[in-house]
Amino acid sequence: MKKTERSEHEIMEYLKVAKSITLAQAQDLLHASVSTVRRAFIRLEERGKVLRRYGGVVLNTENDNYDYSYDAVETRLVEQKRRIGRAAVAYVTDGDMLYLDSGTTIAHFARALAESISEGKLRNITVFTNSLVNLNVLAECCRVNLIGGEYRAARRDFCGYIAEEAVKQLHFTRCFLGADGYSPQRGFTATDFYTARLNELALAASDERIILADSSKLSLSSVIGFSRQSPIDRLITEQAPEASVAARFAQEGTQIILAE
Repeated sequence: MKKTERSEHEIMEYLKVAKSITLAQAQDLLHASVSTVRRAFIRLEERGKVLRRYGGVVLNTENDNYDYSYDAVETRLVEQKRRIGRAAVAYVTDGDMLYLDSGTTIAHFARALAESISEGKLRNITVFTNSLVNLNVLAECCRVNLIGGEYRAARRDFCGYIAEEAVKQLHFTRCFLGADGYSPQRGFTATDFYTARLNELALAASDERIILADSSKLSLSSVIGFSRQSPIDRLITEQAPEASVAARFAQEGTQIILAE
């Protein structure tokens, strides 16, 4: 991804949550000059993504391409996600109490996990998840506890106060979480506050913390970080990150696992 495209992506990720961004806020977000930010604003405005306002831009709500859709994301990078999901099963052991995030990469992990359980390779697995997709995949082969709350049809998951309070009361041997991006400053990131908060709580409640993310996510940064308070034990991805990113993970004690 080109530097200009990455800048535009980060601005749009910020706008998904905040709906507006000032010139100064964008400078801080991108660590860029005023002229660089202004050029990014102009490019986004020309494509109909934003509307210019005094001192910044606002999200163009008439352009709904920014909305998350599980169906749309499900068809992207399918082979990479499948490889990551299969590799992640190697880090599950008999008797585990697992937390599974929602999202398409985790859904591939759920399918690989269901296959291993059905073949008798894993036993006595208990899963907690806020994802209807994961529930449907795993319900026939192991104990599944659905974390309830406010239902989000576009994401096929549950979130909000009830979900957060449930996770606060639980303990997991391992959690498997997806990520929408990574930032050296904010750690692994999500595009909305509800997902970030639930992931943050799951990390705090887990003995071992594992992130599943394809390599494209490591060059992007969404708005809300969720991993700064809890160290990530493993990142499972399909391609080695850039040297500077790999060095950062090494410094933080995160083991990088490459899916074959």
